[in-house]
Amino acid sequence: MATAYVTATGTATYPGTFALPTSLTNALAGAGAGDTIYIAAGNYTGISGITYGGASGTSGSPVRFIGDTAGAIFGTAGAVRVTAAANISTGTGAQILTFTSKDYIEWSNVIFDRITPSSTVLTLTTCTYFTFSNCIFYGSITATNSVAAPWSHTFQRCVLLGSPAYSTTLTSTNTTVSPWQFLNCIIMPINTGAAARSILINSGAASGGFVSNCLFYGAEFVNFSSTWSTSNPIVIKNCIFAGASAIFNSSTNGILCSYNRYTFSSLSGVSAGTGSTTGGILGSDMFESLLTGFTNIQPYSSVSGSPNASFGTASGAPATDMYGVTWTGTSPDAGPATYRAIGGVSPYLPAERNASAITIAPGSTSQSIELYLGATGLVFNTSGLAAYYVRNQSAPVAITLVTQTPTGAWTSGGFAEISSSLVPGVYRLDVPNAAFAAGASDVTIVVRGAAGTNGAVLTVTLSSGGLTAAQTAAAVWDEARASHVTAGTFGQYVNAELVTPVTSAALVRMGPFEVRADGLGASDPLDIQTGAQHGIDIQCVDNNGAGIDITSATVTAKVYNSGATLVDTYACTATYAADGRATFTIDTTVTNVPGTYTATITRSTTANDTQVFGPLRIYVRDI
Repeated sequence: MATAYVTATGTATYPGTFALPTSLTNALAGAGAGDTIYIAAGNYTGISGITYGGASGTSGSPVRFIGDTAGAIFGTAGAVRVTAAANISTGTGAQILTFTSKDYIEWSNVIFDRITPSSTVLTLTTCTYFTFSNCIFYGSITATNSVAAPWSHTFQRCVLLGSPAYSTTLTSTNTTVSPWQFLNCIIMPINTGAAARSILINSGAASGGFVSNCLFYGAEFVNFSSTWSTSNPIVIKNCIFAGASAIFNSSTNGILCSYNRYTFSSLSGVSAGTGSTTGGILGSDMFESLLTGFTNIQPYSSVSGSPNASFGTASGAPATDMYGVTWTGTSPDAGPATYRAIGGVSPYLPAERNASAITIAPGSTSQSIELYLGATGLVFNTSGLAAYYVRNQSAPVAITLVTQTPTGAWTSGGFAEISSSLVPGVYRLDVPNAAFAAGASDVTIVVRGAAGTNGAVLTVTLSSGGLTAAQTAAAVWDEARASHVTAGTFGQYVNAELVTPVTSAALVRMGPFEVRADGLGASDPLDIQTGAQHGIDIQCVDNNGAGIDITSATVTAKVYNSGATLVDTYACTATYAADGRATFTIDTTVTNVPGTYTATITRSTTANDTQVFGPLRIYVRDI
């Protein structure tokens, strides 16, 4: 599994690096199962008549081509446009790509521009499990399948402007699967006459299909098959048809419609279906809100008071609209987008992105974090989902996501939803060990890209606030002096502040510590009367005086006498875990004997993540 970086000027051998990117042509020739290819914003011209020479993906490890339109990887936002034309101003187009007998390939955030919309832009021959998300097609997609695998071709949140937009010939006799689906798409053929069709099914056998929450504007859905099976029809629901002819079916069966709006369209060979209506206004915003300036709403979404609002059925429909927004009504709208005022702000709202900060010791391994992404139902291979870590002043590094469970053993890139019912939108991410290697002061972790979420940003401060596990073991000696009678064999207690820290930013400190028995508090060192029991409030802080997070950590206080003999151990109870504050009660095991004592505090999350804070001096006085 490789991560490739593509730019319009890249020339490196595939997969290239962030510093030395490769070309799109090289990526199309060298990609393999599980590869993720990030494509920088720009115009990729001269991509003409190329046959994809890379390998197929596999289930769970698809080949992913991702346009970096938001600039999350390369730092510059913009469109990713792929065209056969050598000059986007005056050039003419040709077919861009051909895929033959390839499986499990995904494209997202890419514009395929044939320039001539009545001609083919992509050809898919005997290809299965292709997914196109957030893509725009200026040209026709031609598909031929001899094997009608379920969802061979999935188009979600796409705009198709070809004539016809999608044309397929199915030669399989399989009548139990649906080989293609369109979800939340806008389909607007540009040509006129017989070529001005949206989806053209010219098949000798029935294999079904699924269309939900799409807007067909200006042309018809056409089926020329005469052998459709009533047991596995094409299903069309929650759609808006705004052309002179909505659906033409050469047979009297094979297409099952429901909850569609036929605003000024005719039907032939098909029933309007349950919940459908004929006539009425379009009800979708055609940029009038921007033109008139009364408000800014998502283009093509339901306008205020639209008959499209809550018109559809949730059965089989996408959970969100084409912009990743949850339907605003009790049911999905008809069409691809629900009403939402955007107030001049782009649909991707950074203000909604969850951001937080934690502290982890440098060099820590097998670390899992929790992130709030908002949307539920995400999995490691959800289309568009991507994760990265950025060590300060370094290039982003992609995290390859893999399947995980909420309580499974750590595995690099493991990703799992913790509980969609109890903590909806919260996910576990197993961060690669390289992210927390010593040598950086902080790491930023970003998870984003899936529909329905603006992502999460977590800043991790790399500060141990104490010692590594090995230094802790070497710094503290718990055995009694009497056990070592041979000269030079006794390991004296070592003040943790004298041990060389991991880095200059990982000094060991402790405090403030206060006795709160009288409710007023006292400064350290602590003065305790013989035979007393006192609650002691502590705070674990780093060298800057900032509290060290002790959430989910085991915090223990160890008290030593002046001879460095361990007298007693106390479990600490967190009082404000995020700021490192906790409490323990010192009892007569220590205070019955007057003298000078020292206490250390141990914070531990795993065997590889232990820090010692201290010492705290305690005077037990016989007053």
